[in-house]
Amino acid sequence: MKRGRRKKEKRGIRGLSFLFSIILIIISSSAYFAKNPYWFYGAVVGVWLLFDNLSFWRGNKTTLDMLIQGRYRKFSLIFIALAIFGSLIESIGNGLLDFWDYSYLSPFTIVITTPLVYPFILMSFREMFSFIHSFFRSYPVAVSVVLSMLSGIVIWETPNVYSMDWIYEIPFMDFSIFQINIAVIIGWAILILGPIYLYELVERFQ
Repeated sequence: MKRGRRKKEKRGIRGLSFLFSIILIIISSSAYFAKNPYWFYGAVVGVWLLFDNLSFWRGNKTTLDMLIQGRYRKFSLIFIALAIFGSLIESIGNGLLDFWDYSYLSPFTIVITTPLVYPFILMSFREMFSFIHSFFRSYPVAVSVVLSMLSGIVIWETPNVYSMDWIYEIPFMDFSIFQINIAVIIGWAILILGPIYLYELVERFQ
């Protein structure tokens, strides 16, 4: 009886998380079209929960599973690892190399929000990869990586072409595809592969 009740509770949490993801995505999309520069913050959580559920329904172990199953220590380690990884990306790409800048966010806002926001978007990339890879397991992993990169570019870079919430200024690289710099497209490999490796690293030491 208890086991059946727990399964129902977990299904309920899954259902609510999926519904919450749709609500967040709708709200964030509305904010985007209203030209609210903070549309991104709700979107990262919504997209993570969306792909987490899609990946779960394909039979994968996901990040949200850690919370549902009470594995808070493991989730915390993943979150911290992704926060550090995201902060390094931002520090090097934005701070050191000045490859991009944000139109509406102050440096203080960026410093405060980076370790809080990056983990969610990086978690979404990992779940996106797991979901896509579940359809292409018989193919080389590179196929799933490239498809994940393209999906991420469509979801995040394409809207930015019109809103210009973040602006790329990459020297000596003018070639673009659909108004997206080729260096940005190539750089998405880091965003997809980084979380995959960090999840495996945390799993190995658990």
